[in-house]
Amino acid sequence: MSGQSLCIRTFAEVIRGRMNKKAQIKNFDTEKKLFQSDAEAKRKNNEIDLSQVYAFYKLLLDAVVYIALGNGEEGIPDINPSMTSQLKNGEWEINQKIKEIAQRKEAKKIISGYFEANLIPNIPNSVRPSVLDDIDTLVRDSSDIKRRKRDSLKQAYQQRKSDALYLAEVYLLALCNGTNKKDDNQSQPKTAAKKKKSDDPFEKLDTIDALIRDLPAPKKIDPPAQPLKEEQPYISELYAAYGDKEGIADFCESHLAQFDEYQEDRNERRIDYFAADSIRRGVSELYSGKYANQFNVLKDETFAGVNNTARKSFPNGYERMLNVMEQAVIIQVNQYILSRSPHWISNRIKKGVCHFLVNDNKLKWVKR
Repeated sequence: MSGQSLCIRTFAEVIRGRMNKKAQIKNFDTEKKLFQSDAEAKRKNNEIDLSQVYAFYKLLLDAVVYIALGNGEEGIPDINPSMTSQLKNGEWEINQKIKEIAQRKEAKKIISGYFEANLIPNIPNSVRPSVLDDIDTLVRDSSDIKRRKRDSLKQAYQQRKSDALYLAEVYLLALCNGTNKKDDNQSQPKTAAKKKKSDDPFEKLDTIDALIRDLPAPKKIDPPAQPLKEEQPYISELYAAYGDKEGIADFCESHLAQFDEYQEDRNERRIDYFAADSIRRGVSELYSGKYANQFNVLKDETFAGVNNTARKSFPNGYERMLNVMEQAVIIQVNQYILSRSPHWISNRIKKGVCHFLVNDNKLKWVKR
């Protein structure tokens, strides 16, 4: 990111790879002056994949023109895949009509409203802080931004009164002041300079890290209503842990009705399990299965990080399980290559891997 100027292309590419693949977009009702509710957007199936170039760049441009379009204003260009592809590749500047709308007095409020409805809710909470940090870095590293404006944006970032408003302000600067089209001399460097860059191993590492960070998220798997057969080992061990704490030797599903705490805990553990299962399935599909072994690497890393905690003495199996889960979320799993991507590692995933280790008989909550 270092040295890149702020423009729609650099702004967009900081965020695009971290967006929800299943995003509900809320259209704006020009008569009611309101965005659709979540229920309305879902009912009308306004679902798109915001990690895709066309979908995300269209969202950014729609944020500028949606009010003008609703008012029937003429001269606004059609936002099509060709336009968005050229913007992304640095082959085209922002259309003058769009830029003119972005320079209007009310533009920041309009864009902020659109971002509040359609951008912020579709940036996963787990990656939003890093997205904002990277936007702040982009602003700080852009030498073509005047110092006073950079200081103003730094203050807005630090105060963080509204994520949507901050991103709208940066985006407006990217649109109105940024040069999106790449310079020919930059896009076609001299052979010697190109060779020097390619020979730098740290540059290559940065490139690899950036590519991994931009990997689209694996397909999310929601727990089915009834536990699957493959869930039985770790769920049985959970029941053993609950029973160990309550002094019920044969604790089973029927006991959950008596204990709200364990009913909630079991449901949360299933969400964790399927978060990890999304990784297990996802790595098998990456690059024709080339990274299929990475789930085993993640399990090995996790076991190495929690095994000592699991061996300690606890008053009961439930306390052992809770302590292991607390340890799981703080360990580093750096040997797992995809840990560099916010989509492929999270606290839920780490905890879910522990249930896979239970299924593998590597972890037990109750010492028998």
